Amino acid sequence: MTQQGTIKKLLPDDMAEIEVTRRSACGHDCAKCGGCGGLETQTLYVTARNRAKADVGERVLIEGETGQVLGLAVLVYVLPIVLFFAGYALGSVLFTGAAAGALGGGVLFVLGILGAIWYSRRMKARNEVPYEITKRL
Repeated sequence: MTQQGTIKKLLPDDMAEIEVTRRSACGHDCAKCGGCGGLETQTLYVTARNRAKADVGERVLIEGETGQVLGLAVLVYVLPIVLFFAGYALGSVLFTGAAAGALGGGVLFVLGILGAIWYSRRMKARNEVPYEITKRL
């Protein structure tokens, strides 16, 4: 996974905060299409290893290990939903009722979100980032 961005801030331990403009996946011509509601771009801020020694304001090419990025996406988006359905089923079976199922699903959903937050903070504390600056542009 390769993207371009602009360095906004240098961080300790050869890290940098990069502003990445993510474009639509349908060809970047939203004015003609209008299918996605006109959302042409979205600005994200990511942390990346700065082994290229780029400075603030420079345009850079960043690469992310696709497997690790997809794994994080699964953790954040899929796991809480799977836990919700598991909790709903478990609550419904153990306590025979939709209210118990909803409560069980809600509890496991929140635990899934909290687990994703905990994992994200642990990665940040260990300087485990899935992106690296590979080249100055």
